[in-house]
Amino acid sequence: MSAAGTPLQIPLTGARWAAKSEAYASLIAEHLFAESVWLDAGCGDRLLEDDMDPLENWLVTQCNTIIGMDLAVTSHRNIRRLAQGSLYHLPFADNSLDLVTCRMVVEHLDDPTKAFLEIHRCLRNNGAIVVITPNLRNYGVFGNAIATRLLKENWRLKLVQSSDARPQEDVFPVRYRANTMPKLVRLIEKSGLQIHRQIGLRQLRPYWQKSASLEKPLMKLTPTYALMVCAHKNAAESLPNLGPKLVRSYEGSTT
Repeated sequence: MSAAGTPLQIPLTGARWAAKSEAYASLIAEHLFAESVWLDAGCGDRLLEDDMDPLENWLVTQCNTIIGMDLAVTSHRNIRRLAQGSLYHLPFADNSLDLVTCRMVVEHLDDPTKAFLEIHRCLRNNGAIVVITPNLRNYGVFGNAIATRLLKENWRLKLVQSSDARPQEDVFPVRYRANTMPKLVRLIEKSGLQIHRQIGLRQLRPYWQKSASLEKPLMKLTPTYALMVCAHKNAAESLPNLGPKLVRSYEGSTT
């Protein structure tokens, strides 16, 4: 919704391959206004996945200020204001942010509760957090968790890269300490934030084409690959808790 209250003309393609990023971007867009200060925490080098340039370009025009933060960041495709920092010690004042987003970040945190408490501190009243993270109850994600425990990290990286085009330097150790919907919701609520939406995103295709026939039954058993949650700080009581809601399918990776 725009600052004037008119519907935003978000540039969605509706393409199957873009469903994950477009679902995430749509939830972000609901919380952007002309005066918004938006922090993308764990920003990497772009807001969305590859080939989502028009949607990324549009999103950054819908707020007053966008800041990208990561442990080490020197350049970003969409964000000019960059900060080095940790989710455990955000380099921002109390009540200074309107929106915090975390795309594929929470699964890497040793202490997600501490991170959510920091986000709560920095959000203004009625500010929002939007999180997207893998679902540990998906067979591929669970397999990656087991591999993390049993394999040397360089072996696990090779396994991940066999189903994922990312370079090795973009694949990080995983912890999965908030990666079921009940646990993610519980930890966010523990920080004092109020859940606004809980969304499950379904896996669209097997991770490995060579094993597609074996994976299809597993996809039916564990269809939800990613979790997307939005929560508000001191949200009005009239805001609905929509509960678990299934939206669009998409093609995903295992980290």
